Amino acid sequence: MRHVLAAIAMLLLVAARAQAQTPAPAGNASALAEQLFNQARDLVKANQWAEACPKFEASLRYDPVLGTRLNLATCYEHIGKLASAWGLYRESIELARKAGDPKRAEYAQKQATALEPRLPKLAIAVPAGAPAGLVVKRDDTPVDAGALGVALYVDPGTHIITAAAPGFEPFSVTLTLVEGKTETLAIPALVARPAAAAETDVKPAVEAAPEPGPRSRKRTYVALGIGGAGVVATGVGLVFGARASSAFSDAKALCGADLVCNQASFARGKQLVHDAHSRATISTVFTVGGGAAIAAAVIVYLTAPREAERATARIVPVPHDGGAGLAVTGSF
Repeated sequence: MRHVLAAIAMLLLVAARAQAQTPAPAGNASALAEQLFNQARDLVKANQWAEACPKFEASLRYDPVLGTRLNLATCYEHIGKLASAWGLYRESIELARKAGDPKRAEYAQKQATALEPRLPKLAIAVPAGAPAGLVVKRDDTPVDAGALGVALYVDPGTHIITAAAPGFEPFSVTLTLVEGKTETLAIPALVARPAAAAETDVKPAVEAAPEPGPRSRKRTYVALGIGGAGVVATGVGLVFGARASSAFSDAKALCGADLVCNQASFARGKQLVHDAHSRATISTVFTVGGGAAIAAAVIVYLTAPREAERATARIVPVPHDGGAGLAVTGSF
């Protein structure tokens, strides 16, 4: 009961989404973030934490405010994703200090400190002389080469570790990590694939079929027209994408990487973020539309019927013992 009351008290503390801490996203993004946040809060009140976390995640993507970040950290903590919760609390400490919110900074620090003894650690070591192109993944997420051999905080529970390299048999193992324990996994030397197996992968050559006739000219011209329009639309999308990136970079240069603007730069920063969202939307529409047009052009071209070969014939003289004659040759 005490744990539940503490959770409710924390949610009351971080309920406000603190819109003033970062420039609000333009238009539908802000409204959607607010709706997702409210839906998540309702699920928390019903003690449906597993269903609430994806809502908080989506809200944070649309509007990365401090209140949503702290709510998501608490949600992760309730469903056992302790390392993920710890990471969000650590991020929130600095964000709260920059925003001049010592109460939230102190709360995030307290929660992160309390979680640390419970966090499991996992160190993944690779063999000496590992093959070129070796990729190690934890739950389908690549592990950076610099993180190999280092004991890092990981969420407790089951994890799948894989290692693969070109020309070698892949390695896979499932680990169950317990709270507060450190595990070390030594990946064994990968086994090279047998040469015989590589040979069986080569399919026998298929005798080339006779070359068909040319495709329909009318359908070819239609495909070229659609494809040209798709290329132009994609180019426009890329231009707007570059402009959106430039506007967002200007906003970060003005207000900092966390987009925490002061009073003097708030209006300009908000306009830059609005411009970045608008241009990004236009870029997406044109790029997707252009890609669809190019794909349609390829389909139109590939499905164009073949024109039948024209019949050709000629009459040639044919000599023989009794004299000469005529023969018709060619294709029909």
